[in-house]
Amino acid sequence: MAALTLLGACGGGGGGGNPAALALSGANNSSGATVTLNGVATYDSVPNATGALMYSATVAKPVRGAVVEIVDAASPAILATTATDPNGAYSVSVPSGAAVIVRVKAQMLQRGSAGSWDVSVRDNTQSSAVYAMETPAFSIGAEAGTRNLHAPSGWGGSSYTSGRTAAPFAVLDTVYAAQAKVLSVAPNMVFPALRVFWSVNNVPADGNPSLGQIGTTYFSDEDGAAAIYVLGKENVDTDEYDASVIAHEWGHYYQSSFSRDDSPGGSHSMADSLDRRIAFSEGWGNAWSGIALARGNYTDAVGMGQASGSNVDLTAGASPNPGWYREASIHSILWKLNSMVGFKPIHDTLTAVSFKSGLAVTSIHPFTAAFGSAAPASASALAALLAAQNISAAANDPFGTMETNNGGITGAANSLPLYRTAAVGGSTSACVTNQAGLRNKLGNYVYLRFATPSARNYTITVAGPPASDPDFVVYSGRQIAEATAVSTTEASSVGLPAGESVLVINDFNNSSAETCFTVTIQ
Repeated sequence: MAALTLLGACGGGGGGGNPAALALSGANNSSGATVTLNGVATYDSVPNATGALMYSATVAKPVRGAVVEIVDAASPAILATTATDPNGAYSVSVPSGAAVIVRVKAQMLQRGSAGSWDVSVRDNTQSSAVYAMETPAFSIGAEAGTRNLHAPSGWGGSSYTSGRTAAPFAVLDTVYAAQAKVLSVAPNMVFPALRVFWSVNNVPADGNPSLGQIGTTYFSDEDGAAAIYVLGKENVDTDEYDASVIAHEWGHYYQSSFSRDDSPGGSHSMADSLDRRIAFSEGWGNAWSGIALARGNYTDAVGMGQASGSNVDLTAGASPNPGWYREASIHSILWKLNSMVGFKPIHDTLTAVSFKSGLAVTSIHPFTAAFGSAAPASASALAALLAAQNISAAANDPFGTMETNNGGITGAANSLPLYRTAAVGGSTSACVTNQAGLRNKLGNYVYLRFATPSARNYTITVAGPPASDPDFVVYSGRQIAEATAVSTTEASSVGLPAGESVLVINDFNNSSAETCFTVTIQ
């Protein structure tokens, strides 16, 4: 067994992730002789096959790709550094006769031309310190030696009775699997630094993350710093062994790093009819979890003893009322598409300029158009999957102009056409509805396309009735402006290029089954 420890907030460094070890010091060794020290690092993995954690089926799995440091027992000096291989094994040259500690960090680090990354699992309630496990101090002999490390779960049969040493390494291993899937089709990928924050104090309550009040497991890219926060409160909601959940959030990291995600965020469920952006984003996250982990279901354990939870069949699709507005429709399409054609065409589509920088906001329709260009030989496979979920399969149509499924949204706020036309220099009526629910549901937003004759500042004004609070976002390839003042009239001067842009309007108050705005662009 190895002890769990926390390294200082500045301790996120350490050697490179390449397997060759670097001897950094000859402390306690006047002769300069070295010997080989090797071992295997493992952690307790608790499976979640059906929604509840199965502690009785716990198995030891290798700690893959983690930074290993050989530390001088008498000082903070690092004598050598390496990384575990896919079997959890490490091998390193160390000074003979030295008294050392073997430290395995919950960090993967590699820099170089053949892919690079820096992923660390940290405690957000302890100044972002990096998790690690360590052996007790021991002396290196004159011959090769072995020191294995194992991180136990801490489960005592009905509750956690000792340190949950395995948890950070379980989290890290899910990220390893997600990275490996991308590297299998793009081996030279450069992954932006990612910090994953897990703590036994992380609870589903909004507040101060430094106190563990993170609300839910989620991805954040505020100020360009990629982070995933992971729940960990026993008997409430723990996600360290819910690989589906962590992989889902890593899917949002993938979107932020390599693709595009226009989702407005907010709560959602499998039963909801959603705004097209969030339906695609969450459907992608669900599908990606299955793609990365090679499984056909998505599980999440909660409650006393982590003994209950959810189990979603990623293959089933939405029922009833399938469509482009259902995350279950999207995850079924993408999961099955991967099964049929592999991940590379999907990766090529999501990273294509036409998808990342196209005028249409992120949804299944621009994905379909970009897929047709990235993988034309597989377009028919995607078309069949779309048709099965009642989605138009028209090729090269990022705006879904041929879409006939309105999801049941009727009246002036009818969700079709997916994009309406607004005139520059005149006024346009645009309506939204709360028929499908509030905040981020189908019909809560209306989409307008408009063309500006020249590049300059344009004043966009959205005037609504009493009790409304219009907000809007402007896209031109990506989001370029947002206006969210509390008023019945929203107005903002926006610098726009010549050509087409997209205006997306909603009523923050969701005050009526039908709210119509007068839109002017001058």
